[in-house]
Amino acid sequence: MSLLRLEGVSKRFGAATALDALDLEVREGEFLALLGGSGSGKSTLLRVVAGFERAEAGRVLLRGQDITRAPPQARDVAMMFQSYALFPHLSVFENIAYGLRRRGEDPRPRVAELVALLGLDGLERRRPHQLSGGQAQRVALARALARRPALVLLDEPLAALDANLRERTGFELRRIQRATGAGFVMVTHDQAEALALADRVAVLDAGRIAQLAPPRELYERPATRAVARFLGSANLLDGPGGGFALRPERIRLAAQGRPATVEEVAFRGADALLVARLADGTALRVLLPAAGALPAPGAAISLAWEAADLVPLPA
Repeated sequence: MSLLRLEGVSKRFGAATALDALDLEVREGEFLALLGGSGSGKSTLLRVVAGFERAEAGRVLLRGQDITRAPPQARDVAMMFQSYALFPHLSVFENIAYGLRRRGEDPRPRVAELVALLGLDGLERRRPHQLSGGQAQRVALARALARRPALVLLDEPLAALDANLRERTGFELRRIQRATGAGFVMVTHDQAEALALADRVAVLDAGRIAQLAPPRELYERPATRAVARFLGSANLLDGPGGGFALRPERIRLAAQGRPATVEEVAFRGADALLVARLADGTALRVLLPAAGALPAPGAAISLAWEAADLVPLPA
């Protein structure tokens, strides 16, 4: 069942097109990631759905209701900002309770429920400056969830956290989404984050959806050169009808293969990334396990891959 539908949504800022007749559907209870580079339109899309930006063309529907012209407060949508935007003068309890109090509700039962769900026990009286980054992130999420919105929008929710905390908090985010049953739409520029957390990923390119698919399908079968280039930095090889995408991890060192010269070697812990140049001048990124000996820059090697690993791409 459709939770959110965007039909032909366009948005411009002066001469720049941020969204170009964009179509998108989000299902009930789905965790959808919007992935794209700077200027792809992903944050603008989120703000149009939230009501902070007005679409110049097209429609935004939430559970079939047209909310294109509705103000933010009239939408059954909550947004969690990248900065978290907590009220600095309010306690954790009052930050979470804010929206409930404005609606005239007794906030105590719902705040207690969210404090338990998000592991905020004992922090209710603290102010935002007394919280760690991970704690502040969970308070901001609790505040977004307090009114039980049908749809929660998250703008780079993990960007302010360090690498170890990002991974742990990301999985917590997914657990909370499953527990509440709300639809989550998350904007991110981090492809690993999108692939790890989302049910489906929408890749934005120049204000349009270049591809929308489950993470594995998106990674293994990119639909366009732009998606292949952005997602996993695939090698793009020329070929009949447009070319091919070849993932770095699908290439191996072989006794018999295509001769190449190693130009760069980057040790990354569990693996190593090589840049090798074929005799015809094509540069390939090659991902190898780091357990064994690695060729040095300048070494002559042979590379091989299976024909089935080449993903056809349109011209």
